[in-house]
Amino acid sequence: MPTIPILPSQLVVTTIFNSLESLGFANIAGQVFSGEQAESRQETHLKVSTKKFYTQGLKNLEQQDLHGAIKNFTTTISINPQFASAYSSRGMTRYKLGYKQSAIEDLTTAIEINPYRAKYYSNRGFMLTRLKDYTGAIADYNSALLLNPNLTQAYFNRGAIRLQMENSLAALADFESAIRLDGDFAKAYFNRGVTRYRLREVQGAFEDFQKAAGLFKLQGKIDSYRDAVSKIRQLWY
Repeated sequence: MPTIPILPSQLVVTTIFNSLESLGFANIAGQVFSGEQAESRQETHLKVSTKKFYTQGLKNLEQQDLHGAIKNFTTTISINPQFASAYSSRGMTRYKLGYKQSAIEDLTTAIEINPYRAKYYSNRGFMLTRLKDYTGAIADYNSALLLNPNLTQAYFNRGAIRLQMENSLAALADFESAIRLDGDFAKAYFNRGVTRYRLREVQGAFEDFQKAAGLFKLQGKIDSYRDAVSKIRQLWY
């Protein structure tokens, strides 16, 4: 289980004015406060710089400038090595560029810094699925859903893995959770239909494929609509 890193604590100087003045140390007090003000200004500058480069990285992503995004996220990390979101965003960008292993390393670092963000686990679970590490992916989706039980896509993704691993009952429960959270989730109906068919619930499968077909058509997903219609025909004839 990842440990939560402890940031270096700031040195707190407690000054007793009367004692300092009586001993003739008033100038030292001024130096201490001046030093604290300078440190505060430096921290403010670092926060501004961190926000500047991270925001620019997000803009790069919007513009599909993936290499520019990585450059700005890396600069953000060099300024503030404890900025978990920068690692997460860089990891997702690296994944898009095909750098899967380094992408997972970035998400792992983000989780180590802040183990309480559900989306970090969900994103790493997605990556691990693509690498066929299904056990690791399910563990990450479990963690994500413990932190946020309303992640529709996490239920769906975990269900898809379980369906592939032929754990039909667990997959069914996940697809039902996804549908409960989003009644228009066409793919969840389609996958629940597949799962029900495997469990020999033919009528339920037929109804799910009908529902999926209707939603796919409304959403303009023609290829998926045709897949659902094909399933309906297989069950009908």
